[in-house]
Amino acid sequence: MARQFSIADQFTDPTAEEQLLATIYHNPDVFYEVIDSVPVDTWTYFQKDFRMLAEAIEMEQPLPSIELNQPPVHDPEALARRIADLYQKRVAALLLEDSLQKLHSDAPAGELISNLEQGLVSVQNSIREVQMGQMINVPSLFDDLMKELTERHQAFKERGRTAVGLATEIPTLDKLLGGLQEGIHLLAAEPGQGKTTFALQIARTVSKNGYPAIFVSFEESLDRLTLKCLCSAAQMNIKRYSEGWGNPEELKPAIQQYGPQMRNLHFIQGTKRLTVNYLKAKALQLMQKTGKDKCLIVVDYLQRWAAHQRENSYGDFRHTVRELVAELRELALRLKSPMVVISSQNRMGQGTSRLSSLKESGDLEYDADSAMFLTKSEDRFGSGTARMVDLHLEKNRFGDKGRIDLVFRPEFGILREQD
Repeated sequence: MARQFSIADQFTDPTAEEQLLATIYHNPDVFYEVIDSVPVDTWTYFQKDFRMLAEAIEMEQPLPSIELNQPPVHDPEALARRIADLYQKRVAALLLEDSLQKLHSDAPAGELISNLEQGLVSVQNSIREVQMGQMINVPSLFDDLMKELTERHQAFKERGRTAVGLATEIPTLDKLLGGLQEGIHLLAAEPGQGKTTFALQIARTVSKNGYPAIFVSFEESLDRLTLKCLCSAAQMNIKRYSEGWGNPEELKPAIQQYGPQMRNLHFIQGTKRLTVNYLKAKALQLMQKTGKDKCLIVVDYLQRWAAHQRENSYGDFRHTVRELVAELRELALRLKSPMVVISSQNRMGQGTSRLSSLKESGDLEYDADSAMFLTKSEDRFGSGTARMVDLHLEKNRFGDKGRIDLVFRPEFGILREQD
């Protein structure tokens, strides 16, 4: 039976593969020069031969006997770049081919577009997975470094402040952190001090500034979070509507005015089925859709997610937390994006700003890029419903530590820096 033609078949070059294989066979040192660009998955016709040759070289064993008709070349890196580029085109071609076939089905257009978006995320993931773990020569990073620093300098000249990470619009915090930079930013507080409200406010700010934000909630319902967002933006009393004595019609003007500012803010209800890989796929999808190079992810909260994961395993809880934090940190670095992770405190440490108060503190202290604590102020006193809250930045890999005086208006879901 004849093999069905695929568009992806156009993006192969068996001659280039055989030439590169011959070059490695005659000079095994070349293997270590090109392996970052051409791992096994990028090969087609000579994938089996390359795998055998790679295993022998890595294990320092005699090379297997391979019949090759092409001679070695003087520029193996050029061949490696071509093979890698063809691999990316094959992955994209398979997606397009599948999408074209589905166009003739009875599936609604909206479903087809959604599947295409998901497919693009998978393509991006496949390419990133191949690129991850590569060893990179430092001088080759200089161009990207200079481009990034130039963009930061230009932003500073235009706005008069640093703009390394995503702005929280808490001026002192943005100054200390340089905005929320890529990595894990822990946030902890005893109940009632506004940690969920603060994280939600930051997510709403990021969305308003045009960047995608994902808020994963294991605590509150999505309806409750949506109401908080709306009332916070419009400075309307949350309790009035959550308890039913406020007319919902009053919210319609706020929806019209502030809804567009939240189009980049997305909620995920945390469940025991939620995985870090799913979160990664959604983040990549939003980054591609908005054309932004970073996003914000908020997890509310860490120990609850770990408890769900523990239901599917038999390991120690501390080990589960450690593994989850490691996965989240890897995701933050892979996305080059910040992640605000809310953590609970142990019973003895509640109400304090000590790093040791974090549950499973040893692992969290090490993995976090910054650690923030909200505590009731001991030297400032509020009036009416306003609460005085201190934000302590107790760990900061990006700069100095410090305390920031905040005013918390729980009825509106707002925390602002005190003038």
